[in-house]
Amino acid sequence: MALTPSAATITVSETLGLLDGPFRAFAEGVAEDRYALWLGSGISFGRVDGLKQIIPRVIEFLRAQIDLGNPNCRFRTALNQALALAQLSPEEQGRVDVARPFTEWPDADAITGRLIGNYARLLETTVDGEVDDFVLWNGVDIASTFANPDLEPDVEHICIAILLLEGVSSEIASANWDGLVEKAVETLTGGVPALVVNVRPEDLREPQQRARLFKFHGCAVKAAADEAAYRPCLVGRQSQINGWVARQDNAPIVQRLIDLIAAKPTLMVGLSAQDANIQAVFAAAEARMAWPWPGDRPSYVFSENAIGVDQRGLLQNVYRAAYTPATRQQILDSALIRAYAKALLLSLVLHTLCAKLRRLIELAPGALGPADRQHLQAGVVAVRDRLAAAAEPDRMAFVRALVDQSSRAIMMFRDGHAPAAVRPYNPISSVPVQQLAADMALPASGLREAAVATGILGLGLQAGAWTLDTIDPADDTSGVVRVTSNAGAAKVYLVANSHAALRLQHHGHLLDGDDAILIHSLETTPSLPRSPRGSPGRTGRPGLREVSIAELFGAAASSADLLQRFREEVAL
Repeated sequence: MALTPSAATITVSETLGLLDGPFRAFAEGVAEDRYALWLGSGISFGRVDGLKQIIPRVIEFLRAQIDLGNPNCRFRTALNQALALAQLSPEEQGRVDVARPFTEWPDADAITGRLIGNYARLLETTVDGEVDDFVLWNGVDIASTFANPDLEPDVEHICIAILLLEGVSSEIASANWDGLVEKAVETLTGGVPALVVNVRPEDLREPQQRARLFKFHGCAVKAAADEAAYRPCLVGRQSQINGWVARQDNAPIVQRLIDLIAAKPTLMVGLSAQDANIQAVFAAAEARMAWPWPGDRPSYVFSENAIGVDQRGLLQNVYRAAYTPATRQQILDSALIRAYAKALLLSLVLHTLCAKLRRLIELAPGALGPADRQHLQAGVVAVRDRLAAAAEPDRMAFVRALVDQSSRAIMMFRDGHAPAAVRPYNPISSVPVQQLAADMALPASGLREAAVATGILGLGLQAGAWTLDTIDPADDTSGVVRVTSNAGAAKVYLVANSHAALRLQHHGHLLDGDDAILIHSLETTPSLPRSPRGSPGRTGRPGLREVSIAELFGAAASSADLLQRFREEVAL
């Protein structure tokens, strides 16, 4: 019997299996923008310094400023205060040498390890004559560490930005100081505003964008840019954490977070929930309007390998009466999705894109019944799974290619042109799945028929009629996908309407004599003008084949008939 993958080793394909299986209701809820994301430092691991780097920096900051000739030096006093938290043995205390850098101390690793669990108390260290946050601001070096403009988003941040732009992650709470989610959004939009960052209560009055990000522990980027306004908002010291909920000047943000917890189920990613203020707002939300257990979907989901002690305590607080010896394990199992952030968020992106296409197939005009539409939806899932298999081992390369190639395909579909420059992310739609039907522009968009076309390509893939291969996005003439069957190989273009089809040729994406398949969502126009050529029998090349999904879908008697008609039209 195969072992269940751990959160660290699970693949994107295996994570999709969880989202299609025991966590299906959760995944569907994400695609409907039901869940609020709660983010912690785990999503920035490897991009931003963690406690293993920060704690030695703080110790060295204090040590380096000691006046060795002054036994009463204020920095010596502060260092002793900090080291007391590590509870050094007499032998370890005897090996402390403030004349040498901390990294050269024989017990540096042991001291660092003990202080990790006391990081908030370490940051509480005061230096005589300095402000309370002196060690936090200067010792940690907040601006250089967390607001460094050279920091680049990781897979997690890019996936969150995609979900946000797809309209399914409209409210996010973050305990992180870094600006990597914001930078990912800015990169994917090409600088077009899409996210409101709320740190101070006054920020709540900013006009709505696609989403709001509540940075309840402060923001290093904003603090570096406006120290007077945002440095006081940086929360890291134990006294700040303990008193955060009770402070009147935090009340508007606290209330928004409580409302968020009460209104939306929670997905915690990279967040241990160990801080007292986090526990307090969840307990307050439970007192206001508790989530039932069991419910139609899990109300609290943790992206972890195992539920931590603080997360377990949070579940006890939020479920209270329902959390009994008889239900405890069921509650813990329903709350744990054993996949860390990279695999989970990337899988949620693929699942959400697939969910939108499946919904668009349901909305497509035509006589096919639910069973045949389900076959087409299964074809979309097959395409999704084909994509997911390519996510390993380099997930960053995969998500970058996903952003670039999907945006290129949508731009060519909609506009008939995809410039070679860096392309902003083009979502399938900017609204969650359940709002697609209310889009008055949907009939003219061709998106419903494009979803059907994706389903057809997936059905052929499932049946072994052809294979689907990626193209070179740097080649303007490569189409959006390459289809290979026993009849040969052809590049495929997908366009919403005849205007986009004409622009494909005008901009040099579709060339005279191309062996290509041009799929129109809506009705076709007369064939695009192209140079005279011999018949296929004489050249051995079928040339350009054009097909209308609207026409095929309207005439097909079943999904099998639709697939056969498509194959005949495009000579595959």
